[in-house]
Amino acid sequence: MRRMALFLSVVCVLAAPLLHSQSESGPPVPKVLEAGFDAYRAGGPDEALRVWLRNSPLEGTPEIGKADQALHAAQAQFGQWRSFDIVSDHTISASTRVIYMTLDYDKGPLYAKFILYRTDPGYIVTSLLFSPNDTDVLPAQPL
Repeated sequence: MRRMALFLSVVCVLAAPLLHSQSESGPPVPKVLEAGFDAYRAGGPDEALRVWLRNSPLEGTPEIGKADQALHAAQAQFGQWRSFDIVSDHTISASTRVIYMTLDYDKGPLYAKFILYRTDPGYIVTSLLFSPNDTDVLPAQPL
């Protein structure tokens, strides 16, 4: 009986940091964003936009050109894209999320905002914004 109690205590102590880190990580990155970043890594910004905008109401709108231009300008200014980090993830309603991110390049970040809408097959991107200037994209933070 003592061995069982000792074993359970050890398991709880070892599992606590893992469970704590998972709870702090927040909701998972939506599949549409993950797939877009995988496409970015494999085929560049044009491929990422194609994936992000699949089934989106943005297909064929001027917003796509602005996003394409911003991603290409970031590569020209900052070098190769490396990774992304979520700055904040807000669930606005049962169907809408706003995700603020940094896209990290060799020499600097590009700030991003994605508005996602839940449909039957999963989230779609209904708005996106990219800028090298954080105040253009990120919500104002009190000092």
